Amino acid sequence: MRHNLLIVDDEELIRQGLKARLEYLGIDVDKIFEASNGNEAIEVVKNHTVDIVVTDIRMPDMDGLTLIREVQKIEKNIQFVVLSGYAEFTYAEQAIRLGVKSYLLKPVSNEELKNTFQKLYADMERLVQIQNAVRMKRQLDREKQEYVLEKEINTFLSTTEERIMSVDLLCQLSGIPTEKGDQGRRKMYFCMIRVNKESYENKRFRQVDHELIRFSIKNVFYELETSCKKFIVNSLSDYNHLYALFFGEDEKVMREEIERLFLKMRSVLEVKMDIYLTFGVSKATEQMRGKAVSEAKDALKQRIIYGNSNIYFHEDIVIWNEQEFPRTQIHLLKQYLERSEADKIQELLQEIFSEELVQRYGSSYLRIMWVRILNMIFQYFDGKGSKTISAEELLSNFNLPEHMQSLAEIRQKISEILMDRMKTEGVSEVRARSRIQMAVRYIHEHYSENITILDLAERYEMSPNYFSSIFKREIGVSAVNYITDVRMKEAQKLLAHSDNSVVDIAKKVGYEDGQYFFRVFKKHTGMTPLRYREENRR
Repeated sequence: MRHNLLIVDDEELIRQGLKARLEYLGIDVDKIFEASNGNEAIEVVKNHTVDIVVTDIRMPDMDGLTLIREVQKIEKNIQFVVLSGYAEFTYAEQAIRLGVKSYLLKPVSNEELKNTFQKLYADMERLVQIQNAVRMKRQLDREKQEYVLEKEINTFLSTTEERIMSVDLLCQLSGIPTEKGDQGRRKMYFCMIRVNKESYENKRFRQVDHELIRFSIKNVFYELETSCKKFIVNSLSDYNHLYALFFGEDEKVMREEIERLFLKMRSVLEVKMDIYLTFGVSKATEQMRGKAVSEAKDALKQRIIYGNSNIYFHEDIVIWNEQEFPRTQIHLLKQYLERSEADKIQELLQEIFSEELVQRYGSSYLRIMWVRILNMIFQYFDGKGSKTISAEELLSNFNLPEHMQSLAEIRQKISEILMDRMKTEGVSEVRARSRIQMAVRYIHEHYSENITILDLAERYEMSPNYFSSIFKREIGVSAVNYITDVRMKEAQKLLAHSDNSVVDIAKKVGYEDGQYFFRVFKKHTGMTPLRYREENRR
């Protein structure tokens, strides 16, 4: 295995001489970096991958031992070799305490230098093997725990009898440690995660890739840190579903962590992998029972009314279903964000965060609305391009409603974030183009079905007008004409190469009314279906 080496010495001749000797001795090095002092060395470590540091002890600005301490703060796995003209026991003792592999006195013979690097490489190789073995064992242990919990959860969900599983038992099955004081105090949220259809409507994934998609979701789920304990398993009855469990003592903190996790997962999976998710979450409970599962299912059903790629909590259903809840305003806000209509956005924020609505629904209303707006920002703006607000910075505003002193402050802060987002990057053109390409592919795969612009716009989370304008700009024809072109081309193939009747062909390409198909075909080709068949079979 080849390694990157950093040589630190204030004398250039010594640095160059050491490089030449390593090459002469056949020491296999990938890249060799140089630094004339400690500060330069720290910058190299910060900006490059370094495996081994060879450093002098006495240098201006920073001695070698101080350098080792500072580098270890940045990267713990770097190995150190000290070259020194000083045989003082104090230096050697401190170096050993810092984990230095070799303390060599100048001048160093070729044999000593070669032996040092050979031993160092062997030690590093052994360390990598040990780390891989430990990592593999942890992975196997986690997979074993996941298999047991996956089986238990799916069995629990499939049974018709009322069963109860305590939070302590679930923690035990998932390998989450439980202290004595924790028993009986922990609560849990049960979450159903749905993989949205559009995840399969891009060039990256097909329906047969559902296991790869779920594998990716689980990896991101575990990589993103939360203060509450969590676990995720596959549904064994529906490959578009996963089940997640969250454990903790404070319901409010747990809910915030679940919301934050959803937004982080969305920013990673949608932007980088074209995977789209919707969450349905139960109420907090001290036991896993059928009621929690039903609550998560009911929460997930809210996507039918309010759209996919959102997170829905069962405890919010009452608020969402209130007659005065500003559903229309939320829908309008999406459209205004699409079109970057700043003035109308300002007016809507006044309505959405009015004193009347906050007084009616309480402080939980502020949180629900703020998470919705954060979700819209991730949906309609490309987080990679902003120079002023990154995805991480956006999430740093996660608890914004709690830090503001008044509704006016909240409205002002949200307005500033939205306005800055529109100024710096505008609507995510990359994402809009990607969704139009997904729509094109969907048309080619479903032209035999009843496809409407309203359905396509809803499927790809755009307003009908915005979808139509972007489609025409990207494809060059209107969506209606494109659908007709696809159907007519397929009809022409069937007329020329099959014995199906005109009525049957009409149905195969999405026309239930044979007479209407006849008129559209003649207008499109300049001849009747039968005439086309006769001429193209000669």
